[in-house]
Amino acid sequence: MQVIVEGVGFSYRNRQVLDQFDARFESNRVTALVGPSGSGKSTLLAAIAGYTRPQAGHVWFADPDGQRKRPSVEQVTWIAQDANVLAARTALDNVLVGALSDGSPFSAASERALTALRDVGLAHLMNERCRTMSGGEKQRVAIARSLASDRPLIVADEPSASLDESSTRSIARLLSTIAGRATVIVATHDPVIVEAASAVVRLRGDL
Repeated sequence: MQVIVEGVGFSYRNRQVLDQFDARFESNRVTALVGPSGSGKSTLLAAIAGYTRPQAGHVWFADPDGQRKRPSVEQVTWIAQDANVLAARTALDNVLVGALSDGSPFSAASERALTALRDVGLAHLMNERCRTMSGGEKQRVAIARSLASDRPLIVADEPSASLDESSTRSIARLLSTIAGRATVIVATHDPVIVEAASAVVRLRGDL
């Protein structure tokens, strides 16, 4: 699924954050969305995910046949910078949340959750409670949850912000691996994530 941004604008407290911004995020690729703090990365991600509507312009989801439709949260999974896992529950429980989100039967959802944990290299920790995991492992659980949801668009807001370099490289490799199954948009400052991306979209002021 391609994401098309046309003439998008946002302003807050008389400050223009985005002004007639245009971009295209190609299907089944990892695109890094880069720019300095305050340039509108998170604001644009929220509009792409369908959580908010632009004050000006439009965001479209385009199917392979070129048909356009407005963003829908039902087609998007969000990866936050703090991993946003249920600390007291196991890795499998966390990933099941994504697998069950489309109304799948429990047996089918469990199979998808296990497959996703294998894909991110955490099958051996499926019964481990997330509160005992490292930051990198928690972020991999969050990515597995996104995979298990089987939604066509994954947006990630600074997913490596609290990780060391080794964990960041692991996350970058995972995002590149899953791009064949979903369109991935990553807001980031991290050069490791940017280098691993298929394409880069820059907001104003980026050096």
